[in-house]
Amino acid sequence: MVDLLAMAHERNCERELAEQLTVCLQAGRLPDMTALRARFAPDPARLPDVVVHLAPLTAYEALIGTGLTGDAA
Repeated sequence: MVDLLAMAHERNCERELAEQLTVCLQAGRLPDMTALRARFAPDPARLPDVVVHLAPLTAYEALIGTGLTGDAA
């Protein structure tokens, strides 16, 4: 149940998912989660390319400051 609610919210397919669930329940069978995940999966061609530039770990040391040493660090 939680999977269905999460899918409906995350993929913005509440109406379409409700229609598929209605068809399944009227046919007297449980929904096939694998088939529903595949049907409502995002189109990989429409997903944006995301590039993440990570800062070097030494940059975070500047945030700590020089006042913390020993056990307090």
